[in-house]
Amino acid sequence: MGWVRCVFGTLAASIIVFIIGQPFAMAQADSCLPCKIPCARPQDKSFSVRLTGGRTDPNRQFMSVVRDTTVVASETVQSVRLFFLDDGVCRDTSIQIDHIDAFVMGVTLGKVPPLYVPVKPVREYMKSTDPKADLNYFEVSGFLAYAGKDESTESPQQIGINYVYYGAGVLIAPFGSLLGDKISLGLGASGLFEGGRLRIPALGQLRYTFASTRVENSVRYIPSNCQFQCESSAVESVKLDSSYQKRPGPDEVDSSAVMVMERVAVRDSLAPFLYAEGGIIFDGGFEGSGSEPSVNPEDYSQYLLGAGAGIPIIPALNVSLGYRMMRLNLRTPCENCENIFQVNTNIVHSVLLRVALHLDW
Repeated sequence: MGWVRCVFGTLAASIIVFIIGQPFAMAQADSCLPCKIPCARPQDKSFSVRLTGGRTDPNRQFMSVVRDTTVVASETVQSVRLFFLDDGVCRDTSIQIDHIDAFVMGVTLGKVPPLYVPVKPVREYMKSTDPKADLNYFEVSGFLAYAGKDESTESPQQIGINYVYYGAGVLIAPFGSLLGDKISLGLGASGLFEGGRLRIPALGQLRYTFASTRVENSVRYIPSNCQFQCESSAVESVKLDSSYQKRPGPDEVDSSAVMVMERVAVRDSLAPFLYAEGGIIFDGGFEGSGSEPSVNPEDYSQYLLGAGAGIPIIPALNVSLGYRMMRLNLRTPCENCENIFQVNTNIVHSVLLRVALHLDW
């Protein structure tokens, strides 16, 4: 019976390896298809490359291609990146575009004549803009704060925060470099829960970042790096505005796309920051909210002030620790009175820990 268990064990292991390997193989194949094969017919699933100038053609079939660039003698030149499967693993190779004559499809089909897709460079442009790294961002955060023990005992109900409060909020900074390349202004709101009561702070936050900014050369293709012109189809040339200057280049080009070179500002996404914030606080409709009716409605005023420091853990996640002072009000019945209320004031000092999902835009 031992050999039976051995056979069944081997068979089970083979099935498991096959089941696990199939998604991996499919993922590998999908990663080799960033773009459709240009100008391909329904039966064309791969293509070969014919080179110029007597160069030896690559001895393999490719599954996909994208426009790319490569640096030759410190000069950025157009190229294509070709994708293929090698023993089930997706690999790629790059060839300068002026070394390629055509993509060839259908050579092995026999009855159908092969399809030749001429490969040409596209027009090149330089975008003349002053590179700036805007400080726009959007954050969704959760926070937890420690405020100490509530020592209010004279009122019929506690008016303070007993140890902790918590909540969540959003913050958006849409003003770019309005205040310079280090300071951003964000506006937001949050929901704050303390003692069973909901408070809604609306606040503004000034954030100073220690991020450094560097200027880099960037290259992109418009409308995309998947565009290749088919010989049998007319393509409308890409239209650009006056901020793009055409660079010298060949007369015969592919009109389906253009290559744009520009200098862009890149900001360090993992730099620490300091912040200061302030705002007003609205009540969420709990018992004792608002200023009326009461014998002292003029005492009603709710706001917060705070400051702290933070650091990104990854570009999309940051953590900050700060101090927050809040002035909160709660209406309670006057002791030994009938249908008379008074506005109580509580000054809260707390340490606040915030974790935020961060998106630059």
